[in-house]
Amino acid sequence: MFKENIDFVKKCSRYSMNTLFPKNVKNKEIVYTINIIHIIGVLYIQLGILLPVWTLKYYVLYCTFLMITYVLLKNHCFMSIMSNYYSETNYNLLCIKMDKAKTFLAIYLLLAILFISYPQYAPFNIIKGLVS
Repeated sequence: MFKENIDFVKKCSRYSMNTLFPKNVKNKEIVYTINIIHIIGVLYIQLGILLPVWTLKYYVLYCTFLMITYVLLKNHCFMSIMSNYYSETNYNLLCIKMDKAKTFLAIYLLLAILFISYPQYAPFNIIKGLVS
């Protein structure tokens, strides 16, 4: 199972690099800029839960905004739509199904709300307590 996970990560990484930074597209500079911002947004989704508790309210707003846009845009990411618009392509930038991505996002959102409500359980505060 571990080898399968490693293979999936490799395959997904390769796919993501090829779709985020395609070689032959129109408006390459704009597309690359949008996709770099997209990567920063994805990293914030994944790692934002580890930030100090006072920042989690912004994290909750961001995750809520994303969930709303997924509903309004019929399971499409607004950054992907912008990238596809400027590149005049129709790439699907996710290497997992949107339902799974929304599930992860909902879990992160619920955890952030829990950590705001009970800051002693927030990862940042736990790690800070272990280091001090």
